[in-house]
Amino acid sequence: MTDTVHVLVYGSSSAGVCDFYRLGMYTERLARLGVEMKAWSEFNDYTINVPAEYADRLEDAIRVGVAQINRAPIDWADVILFRRWYSVAPCCEDCDTTGSAEFVANHGRTTGHRPNTPDRLLPLLISTFEHHPESLRGRAIMYETDDDLLSGAPWLPFYRRLVPDRPVIEALLRRADLVTVTTPVLAKMAGRFNGAVRVVRNAVDPAWYGEAAPAVAPGPSAGPRIVYYGSAARLRDYGVCRDAVDGVVVKTPGARRVWLGAADDPNVRAAVDEAHPYIEGVPAFARALVGIKPDIGLAPVVGDDYGRARSELHWLEYSLAGAATIASRTMGPGPYDVIRDGVDGLLARNKAEWRDGLRRLAGSQTLRHELAGRARERVLAEYQADKRAEEWADAYHWAAEHGGRGALPASRATVPL
Repeated sequence: MTDTVHVLVYGSSSAGVCDFYRLGMYTERLARLGVEMKAWSEFNDYTINVPAEYADRLEDAIRVGVAQINRAPIDWADVILFRRWYSVAPCCEDCDTTGSAEFVANHGRTTGHRPNTPDRLLPLLISTFEHHPESLRGRAIMYETDDDLLSGAPWLPFYRRLVPDRPVIEALLRRADLVTVTTPVLAKMAGRFNGAVRVVRNAVDPAWYGEAAPAVAPGPSAGPRIVYYGSAARLRDYGVCRDAVDGVVVKTPGARRVWLGAADDPNVRAAVDEAHPYIEGVPAFARALVGIKPDIGLAPVVGDDYGRARSELHWLEYSLAGAATIASRTMGPGPYDVIRDGVDGLLARNKAEWRDGLRRLAGSQTLRHELAGRARERVLAEYQADKRAEEWADAYHWAAEHGGRGALPASRATVPL
C-alpha cells in the first residue's frame, strides 16, 4: 500500500462521538498509512448548482432534473464515505417532531425549537450514482455504521426523524462497494444488502486515560463506586440492572451509584446518588470517567435488535478507567460476547445473575482489581487505535481498488474479502 488513497467524508469526521470514534481519531494515523481524509465541507458547502431561473427554487430544480452536483469534492476523491444517516426530511433539532416543511417551521415558531435544514444533496447524489454510475468515474463508495438504524426502535429519542431516512440507508447499503460495521451482529444485518462487509471494531487511545484531576471530591466512605454513563435515553438499558444495583447499594456500606452524562435529567438524578454532566469531546470524557473513580462499570443492554447491535465500547472505556465491568449477556449474539466471563469481566443474563455478579464485585476489592487488570491488558493488546488504523487503511485501499463493485447486479456483487 504505497499510493495515497483520498477518502472523502460526507458529513463530519469529528463533530459527534460516533464520528470521532469511527473517523476523526484515525486521521493522523491514516495519513502515515497512505490514506488522506477530508470532509466534503472542506471543498464546498454541499453545493448544488441550478440554472438562474431556479435560484430560489431548489426543490423544483431537483424534481425536474436540472440540478447539478458540484463535482469538486468527488473529483478529488478515490473513496466517498457515507455514514449512518443525515436527515433528508424536515424535522425539529430539539425534539422528535417531523412533518412537512411548513408544519416543522410552525412548530419551531410556536415552541422556540430549531427546525433542521434537510439534506437535499444526498438524495440527489444517490439518484445520480444509481442512474448514471459513470458519473463516479471509477470512484468507490463506502457506507459505515455503528448502529442498526433499520431495526424497530420507537423508544429512541430520534426515531421519528430516522424513519424517513431508512430508504436512504438501504440505498447506501446496497450501492456501497464496501460496508464497514462495528460488530458481527451489524455485519449480519448489512449482509442482507451487500456481499462486501467488514467488521472494524471500535478502539481506544490509552493516552486519553492518563492521570486526571478528580471530577468530584473523594467521599468519606471506602465503598465501591458503581458507575454507568450515557444520555437519559439509556435509562431504558439501566432498567435491566437497576433493581440489582439498588439492592447491592443498600447492603454495601458506602457504595455509591454514579451516572456520568445526564446530570440535568430528573429521572437520572432520582436513580443514582451522583449525577455528573456530559463532557464534550472523547478525550475529555475519558478523563472525566477516570476522575469519578469507578470501581464497577455497568454495561446493561436491552436484548432487542438495536441493543444487540451495539459495540463493546463501555467495556473498553471502563477497563482503561480502572473499573471491573459487569455486562449483559443477551439471548442472541450481543455487544459483550467479547468479554470472557469471570476472566476480564462478568456477564449477566437475568436479574438473578445481575444481583449475584454485583454482590461479588461489591464484596471483593481483589476480584474487582483482578478483572479490571486483565481487561486492561486485553484492551491494550487488541483495541489500540494504532492497531485499528491499519485495519481501516486496508479497508480504504481495498475499496479504492474495487470501485464500481456495488453497481454490479446482486448475482455478481459478492467479492471475497
